[in-house]
Amino acid sequence: MGKKQASRALVVAGFAAIAALVGVMIMLQVTAAQNSAFKQSWDAIAFETNALSQEYQAHEGKWLDRQYDNSTMLAILDDYQPRYQELVDRAQTLETPEKYVQARDLLVKSIQTEKDSNDHFRAHLMTGDPDEYERSSELLSLALKYSAEADAAITAAG
Repeated sequence: MGKKQASRALVVAGFAAIAALVGVMIMLQVTAAQNSAFKQSWDAIAFETNALSQEYQAHEGKWLDRQYDNSTMLAILDDYQPRYQELVDRAQTLETPEKYVQARDLLVKSIQTEKDSNDHFRAHLMTGDPDEYERSSELLSLALKYSAEADAAITAAG
């Protein structure tokens, strides 16, 4: 191999190395953008869920204080359940980078469990069954546990 060929091979190898480096940098930027977009969407759903839960709990508090009767509370539940389902659906369909799958799954689990809690509360209102009320309370506590685990998982994932 002559000097000219060696020089040409070196230039080609240099360009190939630069192209590979640029490719890696672009992949890292795309990954960072995907992670950022996911976290923004996740945060929005978590925030909306928290706001919805607080809003709903205010109504349940009025029921506990006997400001609402059972039929009023049933109508409120009927209004809130589709809103919880919409949040579950949004969380399930998030485009999720691999490192955030656990955080997404726990968020979904938290919202779904709170929705299930409301279903048992609804059954209690309709039947007066104290076991349904107890199950509703247990599920609400479990939903809060999953929510805390989801927060921890997203923080741990970075």
